[in-house]
Amino acid sequence: MTEVLAEPVSVPSVWRGDELANAERWIVPFTEEDLTDFERALALVSAKHVMELTDMRADDFPLPRFRERLTDIVDRLEHGLGFVLLRGLPIYDRFSEEQATIIYWGLGRHLGHLVPQNRKGDLIGHIRDLGRRGPYERAYATNEDLGFHTDSTDFVGLMCLRPALHGGESFVASSGLLYNMVIDEHPEYLPILNKSFPTDWRSEEPPGSPGWYLEPLYSYFDGALSATVRTGRVMSAMRFPEVPRLTADELSCFTYFDSLAKRPGVALGMQLQTGDMQFVNNFVTVHTRTAFADDPEDPTRQRHLLRLWVSRPENGRPLCPEYAIWRNGYPTETSAQRPA
Repeated sequence: MTEVLAEPVSVPSVWRGDELANAERWIVPFTEEDLTDFERALALVSAKHVMELTDMRADDFPLPRFRERLTDIVDRLEHGLGFVLLRGLPIYDRFSEEQATIIYWGLGRHLGHLVPQNRKGDLIGHIRDLGRRGPYERAYATNEDLGFHTDSTDFVGLMCLRPALHGGESFVASSGLLYNMVIDEHPEYLPILNKSFPTDWRSEEPPGSPGWYLEPLYSYFDGALSATVRTGRVMSAMRFPEVPRLTADELSCFTYFDSLAKRPGVALGMQLQTGDMQFVNNFVTVHTRTAFADDPEDPTRQRHLLRLWVSRPENGRPLCPEYAIWRNGYPTETSAQRPA
């Protein structure tokens, strides 16, 4: 039987946004030494004639001086606040867009395994408005507000190539703090948060899947509280006739829970600018972005981010089986089916 944690969580990843807004201890500016290290690694990649970006391994992109920074970044993500912003890679001034993409991929390779982000098997995602709107589609390819959620891997990284003309602000919040708020205000909802619900694949189910899978919003496993928050997918899974209808208490719980990160001072906002890289630990934070508007006439004012999913099966936090299976990334069109 699943253990339900009834005591408040007290770890560094429990924080309030209003306590961090002016601290900037979550920002790591790139230094001249870092940039020189990247230039050396780029030269080695060029000399090795690595043809495909996705073929490039960590060994192909050595970072002897940046290694200590990488250790610090991982520590911040695994044992600290659970997120970090690497600020100011000089894209277009010092590095081309192609070089910046190689640098970003190389950093991801050093952080862990890079795994598929969708059914097509994409290892590097392009986050921009492609107009793919629909109630049962993944919303990242639109310009809409996403709502607070988590991605399906240990770390998710975003690198900003170009910001939008307006909007697109990124927000992160501590899922441990949200859990503590539930303990304080509505402890009767704890069993619901720890219950496995049918969760919508949003049109990216593997072959043979009924279109949904089972997953809890929170899991207390081997002494660690982790979260995979996708209330919207739980709600939309009811489109399948075999999925049980949510009870009134469950609906009330989701409505209440979704409101917590929107309270003043809970989340931390940041505007990603060209050259910024944001990494968050999905199991201890939730994140979102606001709606945005591009300039239809100016490509330089059209929002374009690159996304990586970083899996850490050997060194990551202990996870329940429902979460751990995601460490292989999205099941692709040729991979085995995930059980419902």
